[in-house]
Amino acid sequence: MSDLPLVGARRFEAYVRWSTYLAVSIPVGTLLRSAIEADRPTGGALAALVAAMVLSLVLFAGNALVANWSIDTLVGRERRLRTGGVVAWALVLVAFVAVTFMVPLPAMGLTVAAALGSAAASFVPVLDARRALLLNAAVVIVAVPFMGVGDIVQLLVGVAVISIVLGICWSSSWMLRVLLELQKAHEVRAELALANQRLRISRDLHDVFGRTLATIALKSSLASELVLRGQDERAARELGEVRRLAEEAGTEVRHVVRGELRTTWESELAGARSLLESAGIRCTVTGDPVPEGRAEDLAWVVREGVTNVLRHSVAAQVTLATAVEGGQVHLTIANDGAGSEGAGEAGAGGGTGLRAMSERIGALGGEVIARRDGDWFLLDAMIPLPEEGTA
Repeated sequence: MSDLPLVGARRFEAYVRWSTYLAVSIPVGTLLRSAIEADRPTGGALAALVAAMVLSLVLFAGNALVANWSIDTLVGRERRLRTGGVVAWALVLVAFVAVTFMVPLPAMGLTVAAALGSAAASFVPVLDARRALLLNAAVVIVAVPFMGVGDIVQLLVGVAVISIVLGICWSSSWMLRVLLELQKAHEVRAELALANQRLRISRDLHDVFGRTLATIALKSSLASELVLRGQDERAARELGEVRRLAEEAGTEVRHVVRGELRTTWESELAGARSLLESAGIRCTVTGDPVPEGRAEDLAWVVREGVTNVLRHSVAAQVTLATAVEGGQVHLTIANDGAGSEGAGEAGAGGGTGLRAMSERIGALGGEVIARRDGDWFLLDAMIPLPEEGTA
């Protein structure tokens, strides 16, 4: 999918180049048309016509080179335009204009206008709209004396030729510029999507395995203690539980990577109770039922809060309280281990998990506040209730 805009820009760039080359070749076409429609010249007139034709071809080559430089600059492949080459190109233009007045063919004023317009059109791709209009006006003013003001039809046709040539070159380059900007926006969007996906995976891995690893560490420590006490049967059960958790962790990794990870309020509460009781911490759940639209979001808060209790405190009691009021659902996780060493690491802004949780809840319009109240540490989460008809 990401290759489509890139291929489109390259193809359109080729179209812009060839359409610009065609536009700046107009002097050759107008000179040929005048030569075909007029009587066959002889002598000095024929020599002047041949010289004008050769100069028109050289002028076209110079126009194409300058146009190629302009388009390269437009697409970001800017290179230096040689001053000597530009001077030689300008001299060819002057020589061509001078020779055309020596050719006894009709409408030479239109040929001069086409030559001036095509030379100016070579620079148009690198100009913005205002500068392109100013260049158009300047070329018209310069060309008017060569076309003469006596023949109004020729004058109007000459002005139209100049404006059309410059307009075609500028509009096609403008469309290429827009397409390149769209391509850049597409690439930036793809990079943002990739960054968001990486952020989601890292956040989910932290949220999921923070508690899983804490549980494994807790049960491993318990099994070790049981072995030392000679309670081998209970130690074996705890080690079996550690093995089960490790196997579940592999499954959860696949769910995280695929974006299929889901958690429920009931299962998270049950897991929190079981984990805390295994650690010898009394867990109390009180308050209002959690609305279905916010159950999963608060379940993640419970997981992070309980993980922090196990990691950063020696709490003996944990309370989970919910309340639905004022268009918001409130969750408070309180533990009595705030006075223990290391408890402050889970304070406001003090841990990666809490910062990630604050970002997750903040994206829903809520907030997470970590605070102390004496020997109690409280984690408050507030989320607006979803509007009716939204999940």
